[in-house]
Amino acid sequence: MRTQILRGPRQWTAVRHVWEALLEAGPEPYYAQLPEWMEAVSNHLHDDDSRWFVAEDDEGPLVALPYQTSVRRQGPLRVRMLANERGVDGLAAPRLRPDPLRRALLAASAADGEPIDVLSLNGLRPGSAFIRLATAASTGLYAEVRHGGFSTIETRVTADEWMAAASRNLRSGLRKARNRFEARGTMTISEVTTPAEVEAAFEEYVAIEATGWKADSGALANQPVDRALMRHLLVACAATGQATVRMLRLDGRAVAGQLATIGAGTLVLYKVAYDEAHADLSPSNILLADLIKACCDRPDVDRIDLVTKQPWHERWQAVAQPTYRTRDLNVRRPGGLVSRVGALLEDAGVRLPTP
Repeated sequence: MRTQILRGPRQWTAVRHVWEALLEAGPEPYYAQLPEWMEAVSNHLHDDDSRWFVAEDDEGPLVALPYQTSVRRQGPLRVRMLANERGVDGLAAPRLRPDPLRRALLAASAADGEPIDVLSLNGLRPGSAFIRLATAASTGLYAEVRHGGFSTIETRVTADEWMAAASRNLRSGLRKARNRFEARGTMTISEVTTPAEVEAAFEEYVAIEATGWKADSGALANQPVDRALMRHLLVACAATGQATVRMLRLDGRAVAGQLATIGAGTLVLYKVAYDEAHADLSPSNILLADLIKACCDRPDVDRIDLVTKQPWHERWQAVAQPTYRTRDLNVRRPGGLVSRVGALLEDAGVRLPTP
């Protein structure tokens, strides 16, 4: 096996050919493995602590794995940690097994001058490249109970069948919301899919989101990196017909929006937002109901991926899916061994002193 560690941001040009070869040889990717997404991540999210682990053998590319490194103190030692980023995955050839993957990654990192003491892997979806790496950990995998999981809405039925199976409260609430909306003005729903339209509608979405509860912190208007990342993804996917921005409008003015991509039978709903001034009209609920109807009518969409798991998902007949985590301590390294001892002491209520 021939390995390489690539450091820093904007490494996509060096990784692209490996990624495309792995995509061609493997199953359909999910959203965190889309080349458009990974290009956006490499160009906008990655920084000086970002790394790529790339490997090949005589049969061709084996793996491309992006991760972050950090160094912290654990007692008297400096401990180097490898961590994945939620929503960012790698690709691995089916022939690459977990144990050889872990050994090759640790060996390549050490040879590059950054020996890894701890691998902290979180938010792992079944079938992901990182979960293959995680299964080599002696500590095993744990389902994430808090702040983990994701929800999907199945749309392989007709819209009428889906709505008939919904709760009476949801159906009644939607009917009343539409009545309130139409009493206020003219309701229209627009959808754009071309790159220029998507870019313009994305900025309209950003303005809507900035009026809501996220305005002071999580709104894209206040997160320039996330804003550039999402814009890059949507415009790139629109070039291949895989992106959509949907808007609910009141007398022509946008009052709710959705950002999504479509591929491999799944519509991925990345973000939803509504204008706080029209919250009494339940615009997000109206728009989500319309999206579900549209997906039920599309033969190329079997499900909606809601990316995260939230309490409100359940009323929309969403199915909760698990994500997993592990903390893999490399006890062959002093830092990994001390981390193991530190974990045992913490379990006993004792903390190592920090110099």
